[in-house]
Amino acid sequence: MKLRVVAIILLLTLLLFFGFKKVAANKNKEQSTNIEQLNILKYIPKNNKLLFISNLDGFHIVNNNEKDKKSTSQDNFVLIQDTILDYFGIDLGNNKLEDIYNNELIISLFENNKKLKDDVLIIFKIKPEKTIDDLLNLPNKIDQIDEIISINRENKINFLNYIYRTEDNYIIASSDKKLIKNSINSSNNSKEKKFQYEEELFGLKNEKNILFTNKFWESIFFDKEIFTENKEDVIATTFDLNNKYLILKSYLLNNKKNIDILSYDQLINQENTNENNPEISIFSDIKNFEKYLKPLINDFELNFFEEFNQNDNQNILILNSNKDWLIAFEKNNEDQFDLSAFKKLKDFNKYTLKQNEDIYSIYSKDILEEKDDVIKQLTYENIYSIESGGLHIISNHLIDGKKLETISKKFFNLKSNKDKSAFLYSKVDIKNGNSNKIDYFFNLQDLNFLIKNILKISNEESLEIISQSIPEKNPILYKETILKIL
Repeated sequence: MKLRVVAIILLLTLLLFFGFKKVAANKNKEQSTNIEQLNILKYIPKNNKLLFISNLDGFHIVNNNEKDKKSTSQDNFVLIQDTILDYFGIDLGNNKLEDIYNNELIISLFENNKKLKDDVLIIFKIKPEKTIDDLLNLPNKIDQIDEIISINRENKINFLNYIYRTEDNYIIASSDKKLIKNSINSSNNSKEKKFQYEEELFGLKNEKNILFTNKFWESIFFDKEIFTENKEDVIATTFDLNNKYLILKSYLLNNKKNIDILSYDQLINQENTNENNPEISIFSDIKNFEKYLKPLINDFELNFFEEFNQNDNQNILILNSNKDWLIAFEKNNEDQFDLSAFKKLKDFNKYTLKQNEDIYSIYSKDILEEKDDVIKQLTYENIYSIESGGLHIISNHLIDGKKLETISKKFFNLKSNKDKSAFLYSKVDIKNGNSNKIDYFFNLQDLNFLIKNILKISNEESLEIISQSIPEKNPILYKETILKIL
């Protein structure tokens, strides 16, 4: 997925979320429309490579009680709103967005073989009494319906080139005039054709913002070795806002392979414990570990895996918080694991203590070193080993009994989530907000210049799970990203 398109969709989503508020279903059932029932879907031409659908109910910027306290936030929101709309070539003039927009939006991307960049088609519904004039604010009045109008703003950024208003109050705008014609024809033939993502909407009909595409955005697991090019695969991403956090959840779907939303119920099952959540949690089998998780581990962990000669199907759990790390794996009674044989621990002193059925060991090393005729003590980092129940744990810090129980529970919960027939299962959970900062959208230079001092977005958390079982040809993949909006 091109970052340019992702940036545009994220910005529009923020615009909608900050400006719109969901109406509770139990209070307004008669007004709430499932996304699969939207009339706007009939205007989508076939063969789009990306499709974003939004159906937020009710407009709300800042209520009266909040207005005084958050006047600066309100002003910033209006500035961002106007900046995004200006970027698309829309000028509301003295009109307000809440008085024009009517809760239905589509952004669709189409490949253009003659140009380096793709063409975009945007469709949204407006209030019956509003016209194109309310959107463009041009010197000369435009009151035509069913006529494609050229948008030309001299010396201004103009992302959209053509605009059209239908009889049923939909605005169709595009960078290519041909796409508007295709959209109109699609509407005329809507009774004869099937919506492109009709089956993928199963299980997503109650969502308010959905993005359909064929690629994950910066996925750890999504590469050509694991995923072959398959036009039948669809990535569905939902957008939701919780306070200042934008939550994106992505699912790989393929109806011909019976991969739907229900396939992910067990896959994304979370452990019940919330105690001592690490910044990085990785669960994987050893044979697939180095392929895509190597950048997330430290030097010792890397050396550990280079010398680790256990079964190829061995499950590994890595937890990492600040400078503390640990590696947990199941004990193999047939092939006893000997940490003392590791080159990294050569010449280390070992001391072992047994408590009940748990065996604790410490590997330590202190030497004297002469430098510039001065004798100094050189202390190496201690390494700890714990054998507890069916687990063997290696860490750089001493683990108490309560933490040991939590780690064991986490490991075997993750193992139980792995289907018995699965030969590929990995889970990466990163809660370190500093690991991947996004200050603003680098791919949109024009827009960045206008918003970079107003809007900042940081990647706070990310979760990614991949699973493949026999006889599946391709794995299924889930990704969750939490972005903090500043």
